[in-house]
Amino acid sequence: MKKKVETEASHRFSRRNLFRAVLGGTMASSVSSGASSVEAAPPTAEVGDQGMYAVITGSGSAFADPERGNASAAVVVDGTVLQFDFGRKTMDNLMRVGINPINLDYIFFTHLHFDHIATYDYFIISSWIAGRRAPYKVFGPPGTVAMSDGALHHMHEMDVRFVKYIVDTWPNIPEKSPVAEPPVEVTDAEPGLVVETDDFTVTSTATPHLSPPNMYSRGYRVDSKYGSVVISGDTAPSEDMVSLAKDADILIHECVIPDYGMTTAGKFSRKEFHVKETKNQRTGHTSPTGLGKLAEQAGVKKLVAYHLAPYTSVPAAVEMSEKYTGPNPGPEIWSKYIHAMKNQYSGPVILAEDAMVIKV
Repeated sequence: MKKKVETEASHRFSRRNLFRAVLGGTMASSVSSGASSVEAAPPTAEVGDQGMYAVITGSGSAFADPERGNASAAVVVDGTVLQFDFGRKTMDNLMRVGINPINLDYIFFTHLHFDHIATYDYFIISSWIAGRRAPYKVFGPPGTVAMSDGALHHMHEMDVRFVKYIVDTWPNIPEKSPVAEPPVEVTDAEPGLVVETDDFTVTSTATPHLSPPNMYSRGYRVDSKYGSVVISGDTAPSEDMVSLAKDADILIHECVIPDYGMTTAGKFSRKEFHVKETKNQRTGHTSPTGLGKLAEQAGVKKLVAYHLAPYTSVPAAVEMSEKYTGPNPGPEIWSKYIHAMKNQYSGPVILAEDAMVIKV
């Protein structure tokens, strides 16, 4: 039986900065932040029990940012909830759009960097004690089984023993008690078809994010009768991502590094950081111009840029990430991002914001 997913409308602007904008689609009135302005048309919708929706459950990067959770997204198909990555604020943002995290069905990891798994352990333990009985079906690249086992049975070994004690001492209403073991079924999955049901399929491809051997990353595509949503995870542009995203309705793709020259300080501003990736040189990421080119090559209908750095966040967040991002470049950085993507891509461009909901 499908679960009805209720929501509150997420039609809103950021209190501090304009973190999302649409160019090339329907325009709304210009909204100012400081000395600059961008055209804004938030692509929000309610998540219903019928249809297909993309939900931004984290729009930020690996850096701590009170205004953005770590990069993650959910796809909802007729009430079935598929969660991609589990960083800071994932559960918070699900709740903000009316999705009870205990009702997730599938979890997919793009890779196992700390910002993409940061609250997975908390989610499993809290859902377990809250009464989740059916196992979550968890998939990810090689290492996912070991990560899950380590998170639950090593880091949270005391919690697992504690919940088992609760189960043993629960009052005589067994249907209300937690199950005896953490409710997870975890699989290390290879690229290709990952999940196939009557309502949707999930396929994946390898992505060029992690250079060292035996460190894997994935992009995912969800297809249903309503359309298709593609989630990149962290990656440099690649032909495999172009193929995975071919003609997709929505591409949610990382865009953490600026184009060369957009910023004046920090690692991301250095010319050598923007040269073509070579073996073991660095982790692969995507710039606005690179993302625009990829989206145009793939022919996607709508582009959503996530994994955005805290360039204009609160001062402490900017200071903490300054080694990479440099000082606050001002809100015009987001206009530069949008225009760089639009110079390469003819469709609508959206800068993701936490708890944004987009109907396919």
